[in-house]
Amino acid sequence: MSAADINKVDNDDDNKTLDKLQIEAEEKEMMLKVEHPADADVELRHDEGPVKTALSGDITEQGREVKPKFIPIGAIKMPGFFTRNSDREKSKEEEAIEKDTDNEKNPDKADDEAKSKQRFQFLQTYPFTKFLKQTPKKNEGENPGQKKRLGIFNVMYPKMFQRRSAGAAEATLASMETLEDKVDTPNDGMETVKLDVADEQDGKVATRLPLKERIRQKKFIIGNCQNYEKNCNWLGLGLASTEDVVWFLTTDDLMVCGVTVLVLLAVIIGIVIGARSGPPLERPLRLGRFITTQTSCGLVEGILDDGVYNFFGIPYATPPVDEKRFTYAHPLNKISMCWNGTLTCHEPAPLCLQFLENGTIVGHEDCLTLDVVTPHVRYDSPLPVVVLIGANTLAGGISPAQPSAMYARTKEVVFVRPNFRLGSFGFLALDILSNSKYPPTSGNYGLSDLIVALQWVQNNIKHFGGDPKSVTLFGHRAGATLTAALTTVLNAHKLYSRVWLSSPSVIFPGTPLQQTQKNNDQFKQISKCHDVDCLRRISPLEVLSATPDTWLGSDVSTLPTSAEIKRSWLVLDGQYLRTHAYERWDALREAKNIGKEKLFKPMVFGTTEHSGHSELLRMKHLNWTAEIVERMVNESYLGEKNLTANVFELFDKSYAGLVELVSAVRTLCPLVSLARMRLRAPLYVALGAGAGGGAAGSGLAPVDSDVEAILGSFDSVMPEQRRFMAAIQQLFYYYVWNGRLPAEHDLIAVGQDALPLRGLPQCDLLIQKDVVPRHAHVD
Repeated sequence: MSAADINKVDNDDDNKTLDKLQIEAEEKEMMLKVEHPADADVELRHDEGPVKTALSGDITEQGREVKPKFIPIGAIKMPGFFTRNSDREKSKEEEAIEKDTDNEKNPDKADDEAKSKQRFQFLQTYPFTKFLKQTPKKNEGENPGQKKRLGIFNVMYPKMFQRRSAGAAEATLASMETLEDKVDTPNDGMETVKLDVADEQDGKVATRLPLKERIRQKKFIIGNCQNYEKNCNWLGLGLASTEDVVWFLTTDDLMVCGVTVLVLLAVIIGIVIGARSGPPLERPLRLGRFITTQTSCGLVEGILDDGVYNFFGIPYATPPVDEKRFTYAHPLNKISMCWNGTLTCHEPAPLCLQFLENGTIVGHEDCLTLDVVTPHVRYDSPLPVVVLIGANTLAGGISPAQPSAMYARTKEVVFVRPNFRLGSFGFLALDILSNSKYPPTSGNYGLSDLIVALQWVQNNIKHFGGDPKSVTLFGHRAGATLTAALTTVLNAHKLYSRVWLSSPSVIFPGTPLQQTQKNNDQFKQISKCHDVDCLRRISPLEVLSATPDTWLGSDVSTLPTSAEIKRSWLVLDGQYLRTHAYERWDALREAKNIGKEKLFKPMVFGTTEHSGHSELLRMKHLNWTAEIVERMVNESYLGEKNLTANVFELFDKSYAGLVELVSAVRTLCPLVSLARMRLRAPLYVALGAGAGGGAAGSGLAPVDSDVEAILGSFDSVMPEQRRFMAAIQQLFYYYVWNGRLPAEHDLIAVGQDALPLRGLPQCDLLIQKDVVPRHAHVD
């Protein structure tokens, strides 16, 4: 070391410890001795330290020469410890010789090592191992003398699991006497401990960067394959030298990554649980049978039966009794109108007062309730809602449109069946009633019941597992006529999504309210009431008895005559029905053409091929002959128009042919005229199950067969009947779920399958001869 280098070292004395300063001072003196021997001899005579004495070559008490011990600058000797093995690194040749000697002594160990090498030999062929062997491309500006690095990084097992090499130093406690015994050995047993910890790479000191920065630079803690030679060879890295640098992950890095992943997973789980928090998906049962849910007027309890939940007789409007008789329905929008506690809805509620077809009177005046049948009482994944509106006539008659427990469960829909007022209680229009209101109006009370019931559905059906945004109105016969009139009420458009009409009438009121009130004066004469108080004071039975017989019955199963009287229960009340239905539908169709589709809801019309069939008509003759059928046609309006011959070119002279003719005149062809000319809506014709598969095996498709097949009450014993049920159910429930039919056709024939109907020549004849829609049936 030159004098300039020594002076440079002196400038750093302030940063050295006292031990370092003393040692370095003695080393400087030795260097000066080499350069100036004369001066050095003088200085070495002074006994100023153990290191100088050792360097001077003095002899110990045992007569042995103490060799100078070299202590590198920046390190100190740790007394009390010695190493078992030599600090000198063995050469590769020595290691090979020792390895061969060990193999000869321990042949089993050599075999195990050979098997171990063979066991991991297959790793050399793996794509990941090949990737690790690749060296990165030389970057621009890279130092040519810099060593090549391996890939991005190599993951090695933590240090705590690493096996120590045979040449690693192992420090043990030793006494001073032991140290003195080993002073003549090449290695004095003192372990060199570095004071400044730093990893060296290519002559540069590398500091440990934060994990985030190392990830960004794709670099990790610097290691050296000298201590991981076996690991590098095991990974199949094929290193040229143990000095090649390996990048590896430490245990701390793995722990940090693991904790980060766990925290992120916990956050994701918390978000998912929070998003799904709220009311329970399925409400609990009481005693395994009873279930409670809420409505806008209080709690109601239903019953589990046949795999579905039934809620019977839920009130949706104020009772139409006493002073509320002959008034429009009023919703339960006040707390005083509601009930306390939980309302039990286990048993079916009574029907509204009405006449059956045989003249029997059933029902109660306080009847504005509805039934709900649902497969689930939950808030997630709401189901489509089907509102069943059925009546054989507007005077009464129990409709087969009843909720089906099996199809609520299998088709995943919620059925709602509201009771509504019929007959005089539901549609009586009189001047004494109109004058009691302002503006003057009366009639269509049953229509107002349906509107309030649909409002209840919008407000409460979500508590029964239903979707208020998917409500299908399913009307049958007189109920379908009411539903068709409901589509013309502008304020009701937001209460439903689509409409399915089975065998409705196409005759709607067109006369003014004043004229209708005059036509109903016969009711005042029979009841002997000339003011509204009298009408509300008499008993329900007296109200029914004051209803004229001509207001009852239906002409759906008879051929038209020129003397028949047509009377409609519906009236242009000015409150709900203000214009004729056809005019309103024309306006809705025009709104659809200009892009206002929201005002025009999807509609499907339909009927059966033998809707004119009835047991009363069949029982008129035990044996229907061709002569009887021909005579009945000649006595009808068709015979008066000399259309008998034209008719029998298209229809048979049999009971089945007569029923087809009645059905075409009263229901089918009027619907074809309405669907084609005005609404341009699809229309289906239910052909039944074919020969021998209709009602009671007659091969006919009566007026109720399509509704019975849709709701599961159809007699399905034969395979043909089951195929008919499957075909029409596919149409209906697809429409309920999707708002359209599976195939867009104007006319559809539903028999064993649902197929396009190419034409209806009988309807072309009846429309051309002005028989249809003039003589369509009236509810």
